[in-house]
Amino acid sequence: MRLQNYIYVTALVLVTCCVSLSAQTFQNLSSVSGTLNQGLFSTNLAWGDYDGDGFLDLYCTNWGTAVTNPINALYQNQGDETFINTAAIAGVDNNGNSMSAAFADYDNDGDLDLYVADFYAQDFLYQNQGDGTFNEVGRSRGLVNLERRGNVTSVAWGDYNTDGLIDFYIGKFYFANELYNNNGDGTFTPVTDLDVGDARDTNAVLWADYDGDGDADLYTVNREQENQFYRNDLNVDGSFVEVSAALGVANNEIGQNGTWGDYDNDGDLDLYLANIGANALYENDGGTGFTDVAGLAGVRIDNSWLTAMADWVDYDGDGFLDLYLATGADRQFQRDILYANNTDGTFDNINAFANLPTGPSVHFAARWGDFDGNGAPDLYMTDGFGSGNLLFLNETPSGRFIKVLVQGKDGQQDGGHVPAIGASVRLLNTDGELVATRHVSDAAGVYFGVQEGVEYRIEVSFSDITTVVTVVGVRGGDQRTVVRP
Repeated sequence: MRLQNYIYVTALVLVTCCVSLSAQTFQNLSSVSGTLNQGLFSTNLAWGDYDGDGFLDLYCTNWGTAVTNPINALYQNQGDETFINTAAIAGVDNNGNSMSAAFADYDNDGDLDLYVADFYAQDFLYQNQGDGTFNEVGRSRGLVNLERRGNVTSVAWGDYNTDGLIDFYIGKFYFANELYNNNGDGTFTPVTDLDVGDARDTNAVLWADYDGDGDADLYTVNREQENQFYRNDLNVDGSFVEVSAALGVANNEIGQNGTWGDYDNDGDLDLYLANIGANALYENDGGTGFTDVAGLAGVRIDNSWLTAMADWVDYDGDGFLDLYLATGADRQFQRDILYANNTDGTFDNINAFANLPTGPSVHFAARWGDFDGNGAPDLYMTDGFGSGNLLFLNETPSGRFIKVLVQGKDGQQDGGHVPAIGASVRLLNTDGELVATRHVSDAAGVYFGVQEGVEYRIEVSFSDITTVVTVVGVRGGDQRTVVRP
């Protein structure tokens, strides 16, 4: 019995030590960074280098009450781990009960513009003037949510027709969602003939090329009914085809959000769904269907849990995507979770080892972005109860990462990040073997964990051209910008 106990204790110590050693830690900079956003009900966030100085800035959306309508915040990165709220100066001090925001260069002038989705009002489209300020052009030109039909919950940029111009799709409550086509002259036109207007109280919309055919497919995360998945067949027969049931992703939990990422490094994108209820991890079966492996992977979460948002990133530089869950909603306090990828298809909850929040909270959103510019992804999360948002600096050595910024068509700004949203980025070894795949979904860049001192090459496929851009001789600690030809 003593021997058995000894063996058990020894094994426990070894396991604990292994987890501790593998887990990289974070430093809480929330109070000193100027991004606390305290006293406000914060709903969402977007990373983006709006002023082109090479450092990611942060737009934070806030939710009001019957008494007050708090103003959204634009935190300008000062390059020294601090931020200043420039929302009023920049002209983006929106107070319309905002639910979502997203940066993109819609006019292809080389700087990031901003779309803000408001629940109780018509949306805002802010055009970047290139001098640190924005002009609101959506309302004045009748470009966004023209008739204010329904309450908008989410927005996602994506080049659905592969013409090199970024379009957008908005998710709504009470009315059908809408797809807007970028006309290339600074205006947008609602698309009414493709039958993608899901009318099921959508909480989130996600673009991704799940089948690897070069165009963006559309997934909607719905609150009360099954989710919808529209396969993009425009290059085949000029249509979108609803395939959620056929592919096995018609999830009918109360959907909150979702995130695409190649967690198993097999070259195709997998889907994680954050729900009020059981979450799902849909493993991509090579573009022919999906299998829910959340239970086998250890990331299901039980039916009593409320997950507001999930976000993939390789936070520790081991080459595999990890998963952060922002939990708690509707004022129900629950604990966030950082799932570390064990590289064998399973995950472990390592919050306790990573110096991240372990107590109950109401975090509506969490997103990764390298705000200090060292190449390692950092973490920001919004608080839905007013106690303050949180910013954590990733202390993993930057030499374990390769950061890639992908610029799209006609981007002209030197040193800035003009994201080619929808691009596919692959990391290969010197023998040409696939190491990992990343999907450009926002303005924060993509991150690869790598072995220090080992040489790799990067391949980038853009959604609107067939040419693959290759960068050779890349090593850990490198940050590369790849520009569309």
